Amino acid sequence: MYDLFYIRHRLHKRAYQHRVNKVIEHMIAEAFLKADGHIEIEGSGGRMFTLSTAFKNMEAYTKLTDNVFEQILKSSRPELQEAREILQNIVSRKIYKFVGERKPKTIKDWKSQITGWKEVLAQPLPDEEENNLKPEDVEILVINMDYGMKDENPVGHMHFYSKKEPDVAKPMSPENASRIRTMIFSEQLIRVFCKKIDEQSVEAARQQFEQWLRMEPNLVGPEGN
Repeated sequence: MYDLFYIRHRLHKRAYQHRVNKVIEHMIAEAFLKADGHIEIEGSGGRMFTLSTAFKNMEAYTKLTDNVFEQILKSSRPELQEAREILQNIVSRKIYKFVGERKPKTIKDWKSQITGWKEVLAQPLPDEEENNLKPEDVEILVINMDYGMKDENPVGHMHFYSKKEPDVAKPMSPENASRIRTMIFSEQLIRVFCKKIDEQSVEAARQQFEQWLRMEPNLVGPEGN
């Protein structure tokens, strides 16, 4: 069972939560947010819904398919220009550039700190008078991965049957569990991306990232990762 949860974690780390996958997912969400008020979906009784409200009506929700991506991409409407440009960048692989990541000590209130982190990342380096990066040029994604129960050991909540008592399920006693097993069941990753994809901006963002790590000791985990 430990192997099962370990494999689940590795799949999330290597595939489902891979940095390229996550940044494309974020860019699609960003485009949909910009298009939200400009796309109408008809629901039951002729009622109209936006992308963000379609889930409130089952008929409208069933129309919320991958076609929305193509609808925005092929549209010539000026109000969808920003959303269209983001999706065009995804199709042409002009995605946000990965700058770096860290495994910090778990930061539970990270959402309230995102704005401040972006402002720090956009500050000039000590030997620079100004920086060509602005806070809106930086994207920070926080990824939480675990064994399915946050910080808890899921195997500790499982019951097992034995050959001696095939009709009785009991938790596994500590002496019967393998001594070779993990003691930490969750980890957090903070990933930084640069929306500007030219080499100069990306290199500046990498230098800012290293400076940021020195200024924020909580971003360095117990093993210095």
